[in-house]
Parts: sequence; C-alpha cells; structure tokens
Amino acid sequence: MAILITYPKNKIPVYWRMKLEQKDDVIYFPFRVLKAVKLTATDQQKLQESKALAITSIFGAQVFGKYLRKLNPTAPIYVLSAKIKDVLTEKVKNPIRIARAENRTALVADLKNDQVTDVCWLIGDKAAKYYSDYYGQKIVIYTNTWDQVHEGKALKIFLKQRITSALVTSSSNFDRMYEVMTRVDSNEYRRINYYVLGASTGSYIQQKGLKVILPDSKERVLENVLNNLWHYEREH
Repeated sequence: MAILITYPKNKIPVYWRMKLEQKDDVIYFPFRVLKAVKLTATDQQKLQESKALAITSIFGAQVFGKYLRKLNPTAPIYVLSAKIKDVLTEKVKNPIRIARAENRTALVADLKNDQVTDVCWLIGDKAAKYYSDYYGQKIVIYTNTWDQVHEGKALKIFLKQRITSALVTSSSNFDRMYEVMTRVDSNEYRRINYYVLGASTGSYIQQKGLKVILPDSKERVLENVLNNLWHYEREH
C-alpha cells in the first residue's frame, strides 16, 4: 500500500515526510511540468505600472523572484500563505501581506478592505479561468504542461503500487491522474481517499463519484490535510 502526493517532495515539510513514511510508502509525483513564461512587452508594462500584485502559488512566487522582481520592486504583494511569503522574502524587498485565510476569497476580501483597486494577479495558465471574474489585471507568468514521458512514469506508479490515499492539489492535476488511473485494468482508484486543499478541487473530484476529504481548517491548510491523511493511514 502507498500514499500518493501530487506535490513536489521538497514542498512537503520534513516533519510530515518522516511521519508519513513511518506508516506507508510515500510517492511524490506532481502530475505537472511547470515552466516560466517570457512576458510580452505589454505584460511587462502592466506589471511595472501595477500598484499592487497578487500571487497565489509557490511556483508563481519563484518565477517572480527569479525573473520579474526588477520590473516592480516596490508594489505590495498579496499572497495566500506564509510559505509563499517566505519564498518571496528571499528575493524581494516589496512589502508582503498574507491573506487572513489560505483561499482566494479571503485574499480578495483583504484587497477590498485595503481599498486596493489597481491589482495585478500573477498566475499560471491553468488557473486563468478561476480568475476571470476577479477585478484587476491578470498576467500568466508560467505554464502548467504535461508530456508522454511523465505520463509513462505515472502509469508505472499505478501498475506497481496499490494507492490507498492521494493528496491532489488542483483540478488539472487530477485530470492527468484520472486519465492514467482509468487506463489501468482495475477499479482500485475508486477506493482511494482523495485529500484536497480547496473546495473547488474537492467538488470537481466528487463529480466523478469519488471519496473526497476536505481540510477542516482555513489556516495552515497543507499541514492540516497532511495531519488528516496521517491519522487516517495510522488507523487503517
């Protein structure tokens, strides 16, 4: 039996890596290939002129810190979590504001409370549809892709291992995983407990008739989900 975490291993706190590995085999496989985008002159200008920025992913923070920070070194940056702030703090001097809860709704509320009307969302291409109704500008700064090499590696996971629990981090992440799982001649994927970080991903997976476990706290969401996963695996 094994636990599948669709998140890079180095993004999981060492404490939780050790706890989970005491119980079961743990497989880390992100089901994605992330790449920074070279911005157009128009997008560079939008970024330079923005009075506030919003970043909602760790990879987005890494891309900004590595490639884009010089375009706007002063605007306050609104982020979803302390982890995203930590990534940015290593590279930028911009003031950083953490959302009161780790979700986009809370982040938007903070922007409104601070009377921020000129904000630029720095996002990935797969996330663009979720931000279409949000006020402010949106710039895609990285792409979330997939290829046959990684698909082949994923297929081997389900052929060789019996997965009992899976931490799924996004709908696109799940789509790739689902495509691979359903190619294996087995119904084992229907017995997996799917742990998610947010309600939208949870709802998406539930539409497939699969068992979803949502976080029961809006703070330190990743740690909360890992804790729930660990307790379940320990008891079964």
